[in-house]
This record gives sequence, C-alpha cells and structure tokens, in this order.
Amino acid sequence: MTNVFVYGTLRMGGRNDSFLEGAECIYSQCRVRGKLLNTDKDYPVMQPDNSSWVFGELYSVTDSQMKTIDVLEGYEDGRSDNLYHKITTPVWNESGEECRAVVFTAARSINYSTHSISSGDWCVNKYIKRDKLLYFAYGSCLDDERFRSAGADHFFKHVFGSGVLNGFEFRFSVKTNDGGKADIVENKAEDVEGKVYEIPAEALEYLYRREGVYNRIYRPAIVLVSIAGVLYQALTFIGIKKTVETAPTSLYATEIMRGGNDCFSNHYKEKLTRKLDRFHEG
Repeated sequence: MTNVFVYGTLRMGGRNDSFLEGAECIYSQCRVRGKLLNTDKDYPVMQPDNSSWVFGELYSVTDSQMKTIDVLEGYEDGRSDNLYHKITTPVWNESGEECRAVVFTAARSINYSTHSISSGDWCVNKYIKRDKLLYFAYGSCLDDERFRSAGADHFFKHVFGSGVLNGFEFRFSVKTNDGGKADIVENKAEDVEGKVYEIPAEALEYLYRREGVYNRIYRPAIVLVSIAGVLYQALTFIGIKKTVETAPTSLYATEIMRGGNDCFSNHYKEKLTRKLDRFHEG
C-alpha cells in the first residue's frame, strides 16, 4: 500500500475520483508545502515551495491503483518528458500530525500553467465561481442576529437544510482575544451538525471578512455534507492555527445554541450543552 496526496481532479467530486474507488481516505483535509497553479487544461499543477500550502486529500492505495494513477498523471519511471514529477513529501493533517506520501508535482505540465491559486485549494477555487453556493455553518453563523446588524441578512434568507458533516469533531480550538471560537477537526468517530444556506456569490466577501480569511484565522474549504441522507458539496471554514480548546464567551455560545435550535438533533444539542457546561465547571 502507498500513501498518495491528491489536490486536483482525483479529489472527491472531481472528474477522476473514480480512480480512487475503494481506496482508504486517511484525511479529507490535509496539506503539503507547495504553490498551486491553474492551467488551461482544467486541472491544477503544483510546485514545491516552502512559503505556501497546497490543500488536498490523503489516500492509501494499492500497487495496482498507483500504476493506474501514474498513467493518468503522465508519469513513467525513467522517462525524460513526464507530465509530472513523482516525489515523496511530508503531509500534515489539520491537527499538525505528519506523515509521508507520494505527490505529483509539475514537470512538462508547467507549460500549461496560467496563474497561481492563492487559496492553495483547487476545489475552493472552482466552487466559488458558481453563481449560487451552499454554505455549511456550524458556529456563530447559525444565528442571524449578526447578519442583521451587519446588513447582510439578505444573503442568508434561503436555508437549504439541516446538514451533518460526517467524520469531523466540533471544537473551540481557535483561540482569540475574545474566547475560543468554533472549529472542526477530522475524527472518524464524530459528526458535526449545522445549517446549510444557499447563498449568492456576492456573500463571499462578507463571509471571508467575518471568518478572518484575509487575516489567516480560518481558511475556506469544500466538504461533503449530508442533508436528509443526500451528500452535497458545501463551502465551510476551518481554523488554521489550532490550540487546546478555550472557553467561548457566553454571547458566542448563545449564538451557536440559539442559531442551531431549529437544525440540531436533540442528541447534538445535549452533547454541545455538556461541552459548554464543562467549560463553566472548569
């Protein structure tokens, strides 16, 4: 078995994700050091670069699958005109844990590159070009009071449904001067519940500012959210620098519980209440 990090068309929902059918997804949100570039061939390429990140998914694949991926990526051992280089590099998950994996970096494919992708995430880059997007809120954006006070509530009128993000855990692991803020961390034994809004592309600027994307507090990510048993791609935001959980302010906790009242299951409400009570007891 071989670990392989994928960042383009092999990712979940990508046009070549069938090449990874049956492969174990170790992490659906992880990163390597590199610079991501778009191409005029509708796939991305990356170059090693210690000053930036490329985000993707980590899989464990069989030897047979690895050979098939080699062919897809235009790679052959010893050939001088490969489309990609095949290297082994460190991969980090969202909690900072490290492993090593194969990744394909630009060789001849660099000739097709057009511009860099500042987010480092090809799925985000493609998804936010839509006129309408699904946005998965699991923290204070569940509540509409701050939407109204910011004059942005018109962006969030359409609630698409109650969503469940499988394989992630809710934590207050983004530490700020104003208490702990909501975050999600991969954990196959846990689920995160929230609200899925259908929003126009014009709402992105408000969300990016509110979530501190420009200040590198959160980063945008695309996740698969289950709504009434059907999986949908949705935009969400994940904390970049994670810490030990920190107690949220009472106002922030109120916003989450009030906003989630009509979309959380009773089980999830009880679990969040117990978490908040433990902070109070501490």
